[in-house]
Amino acid sequence: MEYGLTSISLNDIEKIEIVKGSGSVLYGSSAIAGVIAITTKKGADGKRTKVSTKFGSHNSKTYALSTSNGDKDGYVRFTYNKYTTDGINTRTDDTTGEKDGISNSTTQIKAGNERFDVSYLESRNKTEYDNAGAPDQLGDRKFNKIAINVNNKFSDTWKAKLSIAQTKNNRNTGAGASTIGDTHKSNTISILNDIKIDNALLNIGFSHIEDKNATKNQKLTSENLFVNWQKNINNIDINAGARYINHSKFGNETVYNLGAAKYLNNGIKLTGSYATAFNAPSLPYLLDYWGGENPNLKPETSTSTEIGIEKNYDWGLSAITLFKTKTRNAIGGWPLVNQDTYLAKGVDISTNANIAGYGINFGHTYAKSRANNASTQAVKRPKNITNIEFSKQYGKFNSKAQVINKSSSLISNGEEVNGYTLLNMSTGFNINDNAKMSLSIKNATDKDYKISGGAGYRYIQPGRTFTVGLDYSF
Repeated sequence: MEYGLTSISLNDIEKIEIVKGSGSVLYGSSAIAGVIAITTKKGADGKRTKVSTKFGSHNSKTYALSTSNGDKDGYVRFTYNKYTTDGINTRTDDTTGEKDGISNSTTQIKAGNERFDVSYLESRNKTEYDNAGAPDQLGDRKFNKIAINVNNKFSDTWKAKLSIAQTKNNRNTGAGASTIGDTHKSNTISILNDIKIDNALLNIGFSHIEDKNATKNQKLTSENLFVNWQKNINNIDINAGARYINHSKFGNETVYNLGAAKYLNNGIKLTGSYATAFNAPSLPYLLDYWGGENPNLKPETSTSTEIGIEKNYDWGLSAITLFKTKTRNAIGGWPLVNQDTYLAKGVDISTNANIAGYGINFGHTYAKSRANNASTQAVKRPKNITNIEFSKQYGKFNSKAQVINKSSSLISNGEEVNGYTLLNMSTGFNINDNAKMSLSIKNATDKDYKISGGAGYRYIQPGRTFTVGLDYSF
Protein backbone atom coordinates (compact mmCIF):
# COMPACT_ATOMS: atom_id res chain seq x y z
CA MET A 1 0.00 0.00 0.00
CA GLU A 2 1.62 3.25 -1.13
CA TYR A 3 1.18 6.72 0.28
CA GLY A 4 3.00 8.92 -2.22
CA LEU A 5 4.65 12.13 -1.15
CA THR A 6 3.22 12.08 2.39
CA SER A 7 5.94 9.55 3.27
CA ILE A 8 8.82 11.34 1.52
CA SER A 9 10.57 14.36 2.98
CA LEU A 10 10.32 17.06 0.31
CA ASN A 11 13.81 18.38 1.04
CA ASP A 12 15.10 14.86 0.28
CA ILE A 13 13.83 14.82 -3.33
CA GLU A 14 16.42 15.25 -6.08
CA LYS A 15 14.13 14.90 -9.11
CA ILE A 16 10.67 13.71 -10.13
CA GLU A 17 9.96 12.07 -13.48
CA ILE A 18 6.43 11.43 -14.75
CA VAL A 19 5.88 8.68 -17.31
CA LYS A 20 2.39 8.58 -18.81
CA GLY A 21 0.76 5.37 -19.97
CA SER A 22 1.10 1.86 -18.62
CA GLY A 23 4.51 1.06 -17.15
CA SER A 24 3.61 -2.36 -15.79
CA VAL A 25 6.36 -4.27 -17.62
CA LEU A 26 9.26 -2.39 -16.01
CA TYR A 27 7.68 -0.98 -12.85
CA GLY A 28 5.17 -3.63 -11.79
CA SER A 29 1.42 -4.11 -11.80
CA SER A 30 0.60 -0.94 -9.83
CA ALA A 31 1.86 1.17 -12.78
CA ILE A 32 -1.33 0.45 -14.70
CA ALA A 33 -1.92 4.11 -15.66
CA GLY A 34 1.53 5.68 -15.39
CA VAL A 35 4.62 6.13 -13.25
CA ILE A 36 5.87 8.88 -10.95
CA ALA A 37 9.57 8.09 -10.43
CA ILE A 38 11.10 9.91 -7.44
CA THR A 39 14.88 10.01 -6.99
CA THR A 40 16.06 10.93 -3.48
CA LYS A 41 19.32 12.67 -2.67
CA LYS A 42 22.49 11.00 -1.47
CA GLY A 43 25.23 12.56 0.63
CA ALA A 44 27.08 15.30 -1.22
CA ASP A 45 30.86 15.63 -1.34
CA GLY A 46 31.98 17.18 1.93
CA LYS A 47 29.76 18.31 4.76
CA ARG A 48 26.47 20.00 3.87
CA THR A 49 23.60 21.19 6.08
CA LYS A 50 20.37 22.96 5.14
CA VAL A 51 17.73 24.38 7.48
CA SER A 52 14.36 25.53 6.12
CA THR A 53 11.34 27.19 7.71
CA LYS A 54 8.00 28.26 6.24
CA PHE A 55 5.02 30.03 7.81
CA GLY A 56 1.69 30.70 6.17
CA SER A 57 -2.07 31.04 6.22
CA HIS A 58 -4.20 28.87 8.53
CA ASN A 59 -1.27 28.75 10.96
CA SER A 60 0.72 26.49 8.63
CA LYS A 61 4.30 25.79 9.68
CA THR A 62 7.07 23.78 8.04
CA TYR A 63 10.43 22.94 9.62
CA ALA A 64 13.01 20.98 7.65
CA LEU A 65 16.57 19.87 8.33
CA SER A 66 18.95 17.97 6.07
CA THR A 67 22.60 17.22 6.76
CA SER A 68 25.06 15.01 4.92
CA ASN A 69 28.70 14.07 4.67
CA GLY A 70 30.33 12.17 1.85
CA ASP A 71 33.35 11.46 -0.31
CA LYS A 72 34.42 8.89 -2.90
CA ASP A 73 34.38 6.12 -0.29
CA GLY A 74 30.83 6.64 0.99
CA TYR A 75 28.18 8.98 2.31
CA VAL A 76 25.61 9.45 5.07
CA ARG A 77 22.52 11.69 4.94
CA PHE A 78 19.89 12.60 7.55
CA THR A 79 16.64 14.49 6.90
CA TYR A 80 13.73 15.60 9.05
CA ASN A 81 10.56 17.36 7.94
CA LYS A 82 7.61 18.59 10.04
CA TYR A 83 4.44 20.21 8.67
CA THR A 84 1.39 21.38 10.64
CA THR A 85 -1.66 23.48 9.83
CA ASP A 86 -4.93 24.31 11.55
CA GLY A 87 -6.67 23.76 8.22
CA ILE A 88 -10.17 24.91 7.29
CA ASN A 89 -13.73 23.72 7.82
CA THR A 90 -13.89 21.32 4.87
CA ARG A 91 -17.62 20.47 4.52
CA THR A 92 -20.43 22.84 3.63
CA ASP A 93 -22.89 20.98 5.90
CA ASP A 94 -20.66 21.29 8.99
CA THR A 95 -22.14 24.22 10.92
CA THR A 96 -19.85 23.83 13.94
CA GLY A 97 -17.02 25.86 12.38
CA GLU A 98 -14.62 23.09 13.40
CA LYS A 99 -11.38 23.11 11.38
CA ASP A 100 -9.64 20.05 9.97
CA GLY A 101 -5.93 20.24 10.69
CA ILE A 102 -2.94 18.24 9.51
CA SER A 103 0.25 17.16 11.26
CA ASN A 104 2.85 15.33 9.20
CA SER A 105 6.43 14.41 10.14
CA THR A 106 9.06 12.39 8.28
CA THR A 107 12.53 11.24 9.32
CA GLN A 108 15.01 9.43 7.07
CA ILE A 109 18.61 8.33 7.36
CA LYS A 110 20.57 6.93 4.42
CA ALA A 111 24.15 5.66 4.18
CA GLY A 112 26.23 3.81 1.63
CA ASN A 113 28.61 4.00 -1.30
CA GLU A 114 28.59 3.16 -5.00
CA ARG A 115 28.07 -0.56 -4.34
CA PHE A 116 25.86 -0.64 -1.25
CA ASP A 117 23.34 1.57 0.54
CA VAL A 118 20.83 1.20 3.37
CA SER A 119 18.04 3.56 4.39
CA TYR A 120 15.39 3.85 7.08
CA LEU A 121 12.31 6.05 6.77
CA GLU A 122 9.67 6.75 9.40
CA SER A 123 6.63 8.98 9.04
CA ARG A 124 3.46 9.83 10.92
CA ASN A 125 0.48 11.64 9.51
CA LYS A 126 -2.51 12.93 11.46
CA THR A 127 -5.33 14.32 9.32
CA GLU A 128 -8.65 15.54 10.69
CA TYR A 129 -11.67 14.98 8.44
CA ASP A 130 -15.46 15.26 8.41
CA ASN A 131 -18.09 12.57 7.99
CA ALA A 132 -21.83 13.20 7.75
CA GLY A 133 -22.93 14.32 11.23
CA ALA A 134 -19.45 13.61 12.62
CA PRO A 135 -17.09 16.56 12.06
CA ASP A 136 -14.46 15.47 14.60
CA GLN A 137 -12.88 12.50 12.81
CA LEU A 138 -9.14 11.82 12.80
CA GLY A 139 -6.95 9.61 10.63
CA ASP A 140 -3.70 8.68 12.38
CA ARG A 141 -1.26 6.78 10.14
CA LYS A 142 2.17 5.40 11.01
CA PHE A 143 4.54 4.19 8.31
CA ASN A 144 8.12 2.95 8.26
CA LYS A 145 10.38 1.46 5.62
CA ILE A 146 13.83 -0.08 5.60
CA ALA A 147 15.60 -0.69 2.30
CA ILE A 148 18.91 -2.21 1.22
CA ASN A 149 20.42 -1.97 -2.26
CA VAL A 150 23.48 -3.82 -3.57
CA ASN A 151 25.01 -2.85 -6.92
CA ASN A 152 27.60 -4.82 -8.84
CA LYS A 153 29.27 -4.18 -12.19
CA PHE A 154 30.37 -7.52 -13.61
CA SER A 155 31.75 -6.03 -16.84
CA ASP A 156 31.43 -3.04 -19.14
CA THR A 157 28.28 -4.64 -20.58
CA TRP A 158 26.61 -6.13 -17.49
CA LYS A 159 25.58 -4.59 -14.20
CA ALA A 160 23.10 -5.82 -11.61
CA LYS A 161 21.17 -4.46 -8.64
CA LEU A 162 19.68 -6.38 -5.71
CA SER A 163 17.01 -4.54 -3.69
CA ILE A 164 15.39 -5.66 -0.44
CA ALA A 165 12.69 -3.58 1.26
CA GLN A 166 10.25 -3.98 4.13
CA THR A 167 7.40 -1.60 4.96
CA LYS A 168 5.00 -1.53 7.88
CA ASN A 169 1.97 0.70 8.34
CA ASN A 170 -1.33 1.08 10.13
CA ARG A 171 -4.05 3.74 10.22
CA ASN A 172 -6.50 4.42 13.03
CA THR A 173 -9.68 6.39 12.29
CA GLY A 174 -12.88 7.75 13.81
CA ALA A 175 -13.43 10.18 16.67
CA GLY A 176 -10.02 10.72 18.23
CA ALA A 177 -8.65 7.91 15.99
CA SER A 178 -10.32 5.46 18.37
CA THR A 179 -11.08 2.86 15.69
CA ILE A 180 -7.93 0.75 15.51
CA GLY A 181 -6.98 -0.22 11.96
CA ASP A 182 -5.21 -3.35 10.85
CA THR A 183 -1.42 -3.52 10.65
CA HIS A 184 -0.01 -4.17 7.17
CA LYS A 185 3.46 -5.38 6.25
CA SER A 186 5.13 -5.75 2.87
CA ASN A 187 8.38 -7.49 1.94
CA THR A 188 9.94 -7.07 -1.50
CA ILE A 189 13.02 -8.67 -3.04
CA SER A 190 14.01 -7.71 -6.58
CA ILE A 191 16.94 -8.28 -8.92
CA LEU A 192 17.52 -6.11 -11.99
CA ASN A 193 20.14 -6.85 -14.67
CA ASP A 194 21.16 -4.28 -17.29
CA ILE A 195 22.95 -5.94 -20.21
CA LYS A 196 24.31 -4.20 -23.32
CA ILE A 197 24.34 -6.36 -26.46
CA ASP A 198 25.24 -4.99 -29.91
CA ASN A 199 24.19 -1.39 -29.11
CA ALA A 200 21.00 -2.66 -27.50
CA LEU A 201 19.98 -2.55 -23.83
CA LEU A 202 18.42 -5.65 -22.30
CA ASN A 203 16.75 -5.43 -18.87
CA ILE A 204 16.04 -8.74 -17.13
CA GLY A 205 14.56 -8.84 -13.66
CA PHE A 206 12.78 -10.85 -11.00
CA SER A 207 10.79 -9.78 -7.96
CA HIS A 208 9.07 -11.47 -5.05
CA ILE A 209 6.42 -9.45 -3.19
CA GLU A 210 4.68 -10.51 0.01
CA ASP A 211 1.86 -8.37 1.42
CA LYS A 212 0.52 -9.34 4.83
CA ASN A 213 -2.34 -8.21 7.04
CA ALA A 214 -0.71 -9.00 10.38
CA THR A 215 -3.90 -8.33 12.34
CA LYS A 216 -6.03 -10.84 10.40
CA ASN A 217 -3.06 -13.13 9.58
CA GLN A 218 -3.78 -13.02 5.84
CA LYS A 219 -1.25 -12.60 3.06
CA LEU A 220 -0.84 -12.37 -0.70
CA THR A 221 2.31 -13.14 -2.67
CA SER A 222 3.40 -12.36 -6.19
CA GLU A 223 6.40 -13.50 -8.24
CA ASN A 224 7.30 -11.47 -11.31
CA LEU A 225 9.73 -12.21 -14.14
CA PHE A 226 10.24 -9.46 -16.70
CA VAL A 227 12.38 -8.63 -19.71
CA ASN A 228 12.66 -5.39 -21.70
CA TRP A 229 14.68 -4.69 -24.87
CA GLN A 230 15.67 -1.30 -26.36
CA LYS A 231 17.53 -0.71 -29.62
CA ASN A 232 17.83 1.86 -32.39
CA ILE A 233 17.33 0.31 -35.84
CA ASN A 234 17.57 2.58 -38.91
CA ASN A 235 16.84 5.69 -36.81
CA ILE A 236 13.85 4.00 -35.18
CA ASP A 237 13.97 3.52 -31.40
CA ILE A 238 12.35 0.20 -30.49
CA ASN A 239 11.18 -0.63 -26.97
CA ALA A 240 9.60 -4.02 -26.31
CA GLY A 241 9.02 -5.98 -23.13
CA ALA A 242 6.94 -8.52 -21.24
CA ARG A 243 6.25 -9.40 -17.59
CA TYR A 244 5.01 -12.75 -16.28
CA ILE A 245 3.05 -12.49 -13.00
CA ASN A 246 2.31 -15.41 -10.69
CA HIS A 247 -0.20 -14.22 -8.05
CA SER A 248 -1.17 -16.40 -5.09
CA LYS A 249 -4.87 -15.44 -5.28
CA PHE A 250 -5.48 -14.37 -8.87
CA GLY A 251 -3.34 -16.83 -10.81
CA ASN A 252 -0.98 -16.20 -13.73
CA GLU A 253 -0.96 -13.25 -16.11
CA THR A 254 1.38 -11.92 -18.80
CA VAL A 255 1.53 -8.24 -19.76
CA TYR A 256 3.59 -6.66 -22.52
CA ASN A 257 4.47 -3.40 -24.22
CA LEU A 258 5.70 -2.32 -27.64
CA GLY A 259 6.83 1.19 -28.50
CA ALA A 260 8.62 2.92 -31.37
CA ALA A 261 9.95 6.38 -32.14
CA LYS A 262 11.01 7.56 -35.61
CA TYR A 263 13.23 10.63 -36.10
CA LEU A 264 12.52 12.68 -39.22
CA ASN A 265 14.16 15.79 -40.64
CA ASN A 266 13.71 19.26 -39.12
CA GLY A 267 13.59 18.00 -35.54
CA ILE A 268 10.38 15.98 -35.89
CA LYS A 269 9.82 12.74 -33.98
CA LEU A 270 6.90 10.33 -34.42
CA THR A 271 6.01 8.06 -31.50
CA GLY A 272 3.65 5.17 -30.92
CA SER A 273 3.06 2.59 -28.20
CA TYR A 274 0.76 -0.22 -27.14
CA ALA A 275 0.74 -1.80 -23.68
CA THR A 276 -1.31 -4.11 -21.51
CA ALA A 277 -1.50 -4.08 -17.72
CA PHE A 278 -2.73 -6.20 -14.79
CA ASN A 279 -3.32 -4.87 -11.28
CA ALA A 280 -4.52 -7.15 -8.48
CA PRO A 281 -6.45 -5.54 -5.59
CA SER A 282 -4.33 -5.02 -2.49
CA LEU A 283 -5.03 -6.63 0.88
CA PRO A 284 -6.46 -3.39 2.33
CA TYR A 285 -8.92 -3.22 -0.57
CA LEU A 286 -9.95 -6.80 0.17
CA LEU A 287 -9.94 -6.80 3.98
CA ASP A 288 -9.50 -3.41 5.65
CA TYR A 289 -10.43 -0.21 3.79
CA TRP A 290 -12.12 1.67 6.63
CA GLY A 291 -15.49 0.09 5.92
CA GLY A 292 -15.22 0.16 2.13
CA GLU A 293 -13.34 -3.13 1.61
CA ASN A 294 -14.68 -5.83 -0.70
CA PRO A 295 -13.29 -9.41 -0.53
CA ASN A 296 -14.86 -10.20 -3.93
CA LEU A 297 -12.89 -7.66 -5.96
CA LYS A 298 -11.33 -8.83 -9.23
CA PRO A 299 -8.01 -7.65 -10.74
CA GLU A 300 -7.99 -4.66 -13.07
CA THR A 301 -6.74 -5.22 -16.63
CA SER A 302 -6.13 -2.59 -19.26
CA THR A 303 -4.89 -1.84 -22.76
CA SER A 304 -3.31 1.50 -23.69
CA THR A 305 -2.52 2.98 -27.10
CA GLU A 306 -0.66 6.24 -27.80
CA ILE A 307 0.32 8.00 -31.04
CA GLY A 308 2.26 11.25 -30.95
CA ILE A 309 4.38 13.78 -32.79
CA GLU A 310 7.07 16.07 -31.35
CA LYS A 311 8.84 19.03 -32.92
CA ASN A 312 12.04 20.69 -31.70
CA TYR A 313 12.52 24.41 -32.32
CA ASP A 314 15.29 26.86 -31.46
CA TRP A 315 13.05 28.17 -28.68
CA GLY A 316 11.80 24.83 -27.28
CA LEU A 317 9.61 21.79 -27.89
CA SER A 318 5.98 21.13 -28.86
CA ALA A 319 4.15 17.80 -28.75
CA ILE A 320 0.73 16.32 -29.49
CA THR A 321 -0.28 12.85 -28.27
CA LEU A 322 -3.49 10.94 -28.95
CA PHE A 323 -4.30 8.33 -26.29
CA LYS A 324 -6.84 5.63 -25.56
CA THR A 325 -7.00 3.47 -22.43
CA LYS A 326 -9.58 0.77 -21.76
CA THR A 327 -9.74 -0.76 -18.29
CA ARG A 328 -11.83 -3.77 -17.33
CA ASN A 329 -12.93 -4.36 -13.74
CA ALA A 330 -11.70 -0.89 -12.74
CA ILE A 331 -11.82 -0.57 -8.94
CA GLY A 332 -13.68 2.42 -7.49
CA GLY A 333 -16.72 3.68 -5.61
CA TRP A 334 -17.70 3.23 -1.96
CA PRO A 335 -17.80 0.49 -0.87
CA LEU A 336 -15.24 -0.60 -3.45
CA VAL A 337 -16.63 -2.38 -6.52
CA ASN A 338 -15.44 -3.44 -9.96
CA GLN A 339 -16.73 -1.40 -12.87
CA ASP A 340 -17.30 -3.47 -16.00
CA THR A 341 -15.34 -1.09 -18.21
CA TYR A 342 -13.66 2.30 -17.98
CA LEU A 343 -12.69 4.02 -21.23
CA ALA A 344 -10.62 7.20 -21.54
CA LYS A 345 -9.56 8.69 -24.86
CA GLY A 346 -8.37 12.10 -25.87
CA VAL A 347 -5.40 14.29 -26.68
CA ASP A 348 -2.47 15.85 -24.80
CA ILE A 349 -0.96 19.08 -26.16
CA SER A 350 2.19 20.58 -24.65
CA THR A 351 4.74 23.31 -25.35
CA ASN A 352 7.93 24.09 -23.45
CA ALA A 353 9.63 27.29 -24.54
CA ASN A 354 12.25 29.86 -23.56
CA ILE A 355 11.57 33.18 -25.26
CA ALA A 356 13.50 36.35 -24.42
CA GLY A 357 14.50 34.87 -21.07
CA TYR A 358 10.95 33.87 -20.13
CA GLY A 359 10.22 30.22 -19.45
CA ILE A 360 6.80 29.26 -20.81
CA ASN A 361 5.21 25.85 -20.24
CA PHE A 362 1.77 25.06 -21.65
CA GLY A 363 -0.20 21.85 -21.34
CA HIS A 364 -3.77 20.91 -22.20
CA THR A 365 -5.52 17.57 -21.86
CA TYR A 366 -8.88 16.73 -23.38
CA ALA A 367 -10.17 13.39 -22.13
CA LYS A 368 -13.52 11.77 -22.79
CA SER A 369 -14.01 9.30 -19.92
CA ARG A 370 -16.83 6.79 -19.62
CA ALA A 371 -17.58 4.15 -16.96
CA ASN A 372 -19.70 1.13 -17.93
CA ASN A 373 -20.56 2.69 -21.32
CA ALA A 374 -22.46 5.55 -19.66
CA SER A 375 -23.56 8.56 -21.70
CA THR A 376 -21.99 11.01 -19.21
CA GLN A 377 -18.42 11.76 -18.19
CA ALA A 378 -16.94 9.51 -15.49
CA VAL A 379 -17.07 10.74 -11.89
CA LYS A 380 -14.37 13.26 -10.86
CA ARG A 381 -12.96 13.38 -14.40
CA PRO A 382 -12.96 16.91 -15.88
CA LYS A 383 -13.09 16.78 -19.65
CA ASN A 384 -10.60 19.64 -20.07
CA ILE A 385 -7.54 20.51 -17.96
CA THR A 386 -5.19 23.36 -18.87
CA ASN A 387 -1.94 24.34 -17.16
CA ILE A 388 0.18 27.39 -18.07
CA GLU A 389 3.38 28.44 -16.30
CA PHE A 390 5.53 31.55 -16.76
CA SER A 391 8.94 31.91 -15.10
CA LYS A 392 11.61 34.61 -15.17
CA GLN A 393 14.94 35.31 -13.48
CA TYR A 394 15.35 38.98 -12.46
CA GLY A 395 18.76 39.42 -10.88
CA LYS A 396 18.48 37.75 -7.49
CA PHE A 397 14.74 37.13 -7.95
CA ASN A 398 13.34 33.96 -9.52
CA SER A 399 9.59 34.35 -10.06
CA LYS A 400 6.85 32.10 -11.42
CA ALA A 401 3.14 32.37 -12.17
CA GLN A 402 0.83 29.42 -12.84
CA VAL A 403 -2.71 29.32 -14.21
CA ILE A 404 -4.74 26.11 -13.84
CA ASN A 405 -8.15 25.65 -15.44
CA LYS A 406 -10.39 22.60 -14.99
CA SER A 407 -13.80 22.17 -16.58
CA SER A 408 -16.87 21.03 -14.67
CA SER A 409 -17.11 17.44 -13.44
CA LEU A 410 -19.61 15.05 -11.88
CA ILE A 411 -19.59 13.72 -8.31
CA SER A 412 -20.67 10.27 -7.15
CA ASN A 413 -24.42 11.05 -6.99
CA GLY A 414 -24.44 12.44 -10.54
CA GLU A 415 -24.56 16.12 -9.57
CA GLU A 416 -22.23 18.58 -11.26
CA VAL A 417 -19.57 20.78 -9.68
CA ASN A 418 -18.54 23.87 -11.60
CA GLY A 419 -15.21 24.27 -13.31
CA TYR A 420 -12.69 26.76 -12.00
CA THR A 421 -9.53 28.73 -12.78
CA LEU A 422 -6.75 29.24 -10.23
CA LEU A 423 -3.80 31.61 -10.23
CA ASN A 424 -0.71 30.67 -8.19
CA MET A 425 2.34 32.93 -7.85
CA SER A 426 5.74 32.52 -6.22
CA THR A 427 9.10 34.24 -6.03
CA GLY A 428 12.46 33.45 -4.50
CA PHE A 429 15.18 35.93 -3.50
CA ASN A 430 18.82 34.88 -3.13
CA ILE A 431 20.06 36.91 -0.16
CA ASN A 432 23.57 35.50 -0.58
CA ASP A 433 25.23 32.19 -1.45
CA ASN A 434 23.87 30.62 1.75
CA ALA A 435 20.45 32.16 2.35
CA LYS A 436 17.26 32.35 0.28
CA MET A 437 13.83 33.81 1.00
CA SER A 438 10.62 32.71 -0.70
CA LEU A 439 7.04 33.93 -0.98
CA SER A 440 4.14 32.04 -2.52
CA ILE A 441 0.49 32.94 -3.02
CA LYS A 442 -1.88 30.12 -3.93
CA ASN A 443 -5.33 30.82 -5.34
CA ALA A 444 -4.32 34.48 -5.63
CA THR A 445 -7.78 35.57 -6.85
CA ASP A 446 -9.44 33.90 -3.81
CA LYS A 447 -11.59 31.66 -6.02
CA ASP A 448 -14.45 29.87 -4.23
CA TYR A 449 -14.55 26.39 -5.75
CA LYS A 450 -15.48 22.79 -4.91
CA ILE A 451 -14.14 19.57 -6.42
CA SER A 452 -16.14 16.82 -4.69
CA GLY A 453 -19.05 16.07 -2.39
CA GLY A 454 -22.39 14.30 -2.24
CA ALA A 455 -26.12 14.88 -1.77
CA GLY A 456 -26.54 18.11 0.21
CA TYR A 457 -22.87 18.90 0.77
CA ARG A 458 -19.61 19.80 -0.92
CA TYR A 459 -15.99 19.69 0.18
CA ILE A 460 -14.58 23.20 0.56
CA GLN A 461 -11.18 24.12 -0.87
CA PRO A 462 -8.86 26.76 0.64
CA GLY A 463 -9.18 30.35 -0.55
CA ARG A 464 -6.20 32.65 -1.00
CA THR A 465 -3.20 31.49 1.06
CA PHE A 466 0.22 33.02 1.69
CA THR A 467 3.47 31.27 2.62
CA VAL A 468 6.83 32.89 3.42
CA GLY A 469 10.00 30.84 3.84
CA LEU A 470 13.70 31.05 4.62
CA ASP A 471 16.37 28.51 3.63
CA TYR A 472 19.91 28.59 5.00
CA SER A 473 22.71 26.29 3.82
CA PHE A 474 26.15 25.85 5.33
